[in-house]
Amino acid sequence: MSTESSPDMEGRIVLITGSTSGLGLHTAKNLYLRGATVILTCRDEVRGRAALEAVHSLLVESDEPVSARLHLFTLDLSCYKSILSFCAEIKSNFERIDVLINNAGVMGLSFELSRNGIEMHFATNAFGHFVLVNNLLPLLENGSEGRIVIVSSGLYKGVNSIPTIRQMMGEQDWDYQPRYAYALSKLANCLHAVELARRLSANRCTTKVYAIRPGFVGGTELGRETHWLLRALASPVIWMVSKSLDQAGNIRGQSSFYGLMIYRILQGIESIVHCAVTPNDELSSGALYHCRQEEEYGPMVTEVNWLRE
Repeated sequence: MSTESSPDMEGRIVLITGSTSGLGLHTAKNLYLRGATVILTCRDEVRGRAALEAVHSLLVESDEPVSARLHLFTLDLSCYKSILSFCAEIKSNFERIDVLINNAGVMGLSFELSRNGIEMHFATNAFGHFVLVNNLLPLLENGSEGRIVIVSSGLYKGVNSIPTIRQMMGEQDWDYQPRYAYALSKLANCLHAVELARRLSANRCTTKVYAIRPGFVGGTELGRETHWLLRALASPVIWMVSKSLDQAGNIRGQSSFYGLMIYRILQGIESIVHCAVTPNDELSSGALYHCRQEEEYGPMVTEVNWLRE
């Protein structure tokens, strides 16, 4: 995984949620090779340790101990208590965070409520990260060019109506569909980025916020909870329109296309890394980025007056 001609991240502290596989793990590898201190999070400690070793093994000739620039903490973003406990641990171990990457997510779940009574996609992908950001903002303000990178999805554009709070808490029936619930959580990510950027600027805070649309990437395990039959039926399509992240490090910078739908290798990771390493004055806080370029939000984000009505 080459990082030639890339900004140095030495001395900077990066926290990545959902860093045991997929985009999160490969982003961790990229930033670690740039010299960053990387904080990984996991729900399962065994998988977390495996990810830690996978990142550290990139420096095969290094005598640097694993603990020097890599740290692992347990975090369940669907559980309010877990988030508060995690934030307390981070605050007791670090005085600052330079980059917070909100990457963790779930997809394809049957209707389920979190321990706190919130629909699981929304609880994990949106609300959990909202609570995390609110609790870690003081550390980000202490950071060097502090920033929050929120990984969303282009599926947010498919949302055309918002369920009620009672429906999201299972107190009222609604036409629940896993894909729509996921898209709704990704819309919430975009709205979070826009509104948080506005409020931080209004309060003269230095922390910036960027949303990312990584595109369609294979090998992320995001759909691990999707029904096995649906995964089997979708596999040929996924193979056609995506590239495996595990192949990316060997063929970075090259492109292959299957018609108009092929996904350029490493675009997903590079969009995240781009917003993590580029000087803040070269980016637009609150904006959405795809393929390292700023992209217009869809109307459900830009027509935000409905939020204040």
